[in-house]
Amino acid sequence: MNRHIARIAARAIRATSLVDTAYRRFDSLRSSLVARLAPDAVLDAFNDLTYGRTDVYRPDAPNYRSELFNWEQEAIARVFPAPPGRMLIGGAGGGREAFALAARGYDVVAFEPSTQLTASMVAHAADGQVRAFIGRYEELPRLRQIDDGGEVNLRDLPPFDAALLGWTSYSHVRHRASRVLALREMAAVTNGPLLASFYLATGKSAEGSALRKLATRLGLTGGRDHFTTHVGFYHLSTPTELRSEAAEAGLTIIHECYDSSDGRWPYIVLRRAETR
Repeated sequence: MNRHIARIAARAIRATSLVDTAYRRFDSLRSSLVARLAPDAVLDAFNDLTYGRTDVYRPDAPNYRSELFNWEQEAIARVFPAPPGRMLIGGAGGGREAFALAARGYDVVAFEPSTQLTASMVAHAADGQVRAFIGRYEELPRLRQIDDGGEVNLRDLPPFDAALLGWTSYSHVRHRASRVLALREMAAVTNGPLLASFYLATGKSAEGSALRKLATRLGLTGGRDHFTTHVGFYHLSTPTELRSEAAEAGLTIIHECYDSSDGRWPYIVLRRAETR
């Protein structure tokens, strides 16, 4: 190819990076506006639709993610009682954590807001070691049966030996009062530790783009509240905020890890001072 033509073609390809820049700015502004202005009901519906149609969360899909992450295995080995035992899992998705823990010998009660994912769990839980219900953290302690919508109250069940807030599900709870409620209600029915992972606020994530800074000045952003079409609404937590929410829920943090390096995920382990 002629050298001059090659340089023209290279410049044309390079110019398409403007599309990438424009999209990043649009995505940042959309994140600010949706996180700040979309009603809770709309965000709930978006999450249910998005997660319910994502194959990696559905146990009947060929690319279902079924294994515990390395950091989950380490955290569970560190703080959970050995099986047998009763486990409570919130924000359970299609049951990745639930089925992995059941395979280790635990009896699991799991709940998930997406009807599609709950139905997948129920269909996959043939051995009875996993009982799956529809439910949101904001509605605890009430859950619903998938078949007839009948109500189940977690406080009417025998206490659990440990509880897990499914992978980053804590970050999808939109309001501080609701996050405190989730911790308090999960702990109220659990005699042992609670494990919660989350999206961690960093200096870079807190700073944001120029458009996000403008949206913040105009009062159009929720600060550390964000939105993407991949995961929906999510909140970036700081260690100080997490400790404050735990204290308000009447819990003590017995272990905390803020390692967000490749292959890791930040999490905290909490416990009530007194058990039932």
